[in-house]
Amino acid sequence: MKIGIIGAGNIGGTLTRRCAALGHAVSVANSRGPETLRDLAAETGATAASVTEAARDRDLIVVTIPEKNVPDLPDDLFAGTGDVAGSLDESWRQQPGTPVYTTDLDADGLRRALSEASPERSPGWRATPNSPGSFIDPR
Repeated sequence: MKIGIIGAGNIGGTLTRRCAALGHAVSVANSRGPETLRDLAAETGATAASVTEAARDRDLIVVTIPEKNVPDLPDDLFAGTGDVAGSLDESWRQQPGTPVYTTDLDADGLRRALSEASPERSPGWRATPNSPGSFIDPR
C-alpha cells in the first residue's frame, strides 16, 4: 500500500517504522518540513515529504498530530482522495452496532457493509438515562 503519515512524533514515527518494515511505500511529513525527517527516512526507507505530498495519491492517510493543530492543515489537503467511508456526516455508518464496526473488510466489502448500515441503533447501543456519562433527562 501507499501510506501517507502526517505527523512524525511518537505515534507517526512508530507507524512509519512499522509500515515501512512491512513493505509499504510510506511518505511521512511534519510541520517543520521534509528536511527535518532525513534521519527517519534514512532509518526506515520512507520518503520525507511535505504535508501535501504525504496526502497525495495514497491508499491510506494517517494524521497523527495534536488535535489543536488540525486547523493549521491545508484546507484542500484531502481534495481528490477516494474516501471509501464517506464524509463526517456519514460517520455513523462506522459506529458500534453497524456492519462495519470491528470488521476486517477489503474495499468492496467495506462499501457493501457501509451501504447496509442503518441509522437506527439496537437497544444495546442506544444511549439511555442510565448510560455512563449520559446527560439524558429521564423525565
